[in-house]
Amino acid sequence: MYGKTQSGNLFKLLTILLAGYFLLWACAPSGTANVPPEPAASAETQETSAPQDTAVLLPTEAPNTNGAPRVSLDIGSVAAGFQTETVAAVSAGEDAPFWEALPEYTRVTLQGYPISSHLMKPQIFIYPVEDLVTVNEAAGKIAGSLEALLRSPLDTSPMPFLPLFNAAQVMHVQLQYLDFKDGQGLRYLTEFDQAFVPINNYELIYTYQGLTSDGKYYVAAVLPVNSPGLPADGIVTGNEPPEFVNDFSAYLQGVVDTLNLQSANTFTPDLTRLDAMMSSLEIN
Repeated sequence: MYGKTQSGNLFKLLTILLAGYFLLWACAPSGTANVPPEPAASAETQETSAPQDTAVLLPTEAPNTNGAPRVSLDIGSVAAGFQTETVAAVSAGEDAPFWEALPEYTRVTLQGYPISSHLMKPQIFIYPVEDLVTVNEAAGKIAGSLEALLRSPLDTSPMPFLPLFNAAQVMHVQLQYLDFKDGQGLRYLTEFDQAFVPINNYELIYTYQGLTSDGKYYVAAVLPVNSPGLPADGIVTGNEPPEFVNDFSAYLQGVVDTLNLQSANTFTPDLTRLDAMMSSLEIN
């Protein structure tokens, strides 16, 4: 595990990003929370389901379609199965904000995941790096920052993260560098918010951000995770710690310290099971 998050820098970053967000969305309709976009997928999908009589699953593989990469993933007991689909490219323009501009990519959705009440879906995104850099400059810079971190591992804020969200990464914890079958990456827990809200189980995610060894693909996992010590959602009830109101950066640092001290098996799902699943990923 790497060093603690710098809460002062996080607070400044959150303030800047939130200010930019609200300027950007001042005229947007309501209901546009930090939910990642769901572009249209191709009609061809590959689905792998678990046997009905066992909780531990064998490695599963989805064959490639339309030139998409073949994905092999051992989901173990994390989920009941997964579905792989090719998502159509979205060009930057008047009808699409910059964070939705992406090349054609592969999306893996886990089925039968243990957490269903969450802002995010349990998904893994596989982006072609060369096309990503061409289509979205911001996403290309994130790929470059991840590559640099994998060469010289450290703890920084914010951590590289795709897909792009219209919200700020307010903190990260449980950082570990972790290889997968044909690449390298890192995992951590984080939350993206558009306002000053409690860190909560409705928004907390496990993410894996990695690159294949040949530099061809960027892997980004967004997986819901719960901690027993966090509130169910981000609603401000008035029962938050005094720091939440008086010193938000101190509040965040307290949450970071607490979550960093928790063992992997206190989270749902167990972080070691999520790590094992991501380590099994193979793309070719």
